[in-house]
Amino acid sequence: MDQNHFPKNSISHKELNAFLINAKKDISLNNSPENNYSKEEQNFNDLIKNWTTTSQKLLLIMNNNEKVFTNNKDPKSLMAFGAMSAHINLALQALKATGSNQ
Repeated sequence: MDQNHFPKNSISHKELNAFLINAKKDISLNNSPENNYSKEEQNFNDLIKNWTTTSQKLLLIMNNNEKVFTNNKDPKSLMAFGAMSAHINLALQALKATGSNQ
């Protein structure tokens, strides 16, 4: 058999490559649940990281009794902030216990 002649049911590498180049990409692979889950998981992790940073900054202000926190606040407001501080601390501890602490 000559190199330039292929059997009737065969395809050359050049023809196969042309098919591959011209083939449409499979959209379903890009939108698979695994990819969406990864994006959702990344978004969730980003939110957790931002929440943790913000919560830690709030606690720092509350614990240092900075004027922006205590200025012109009545005792009930300060007690409410104390309760909020306790809940933020509990939430941070719970996050740490899940192993999701960023």
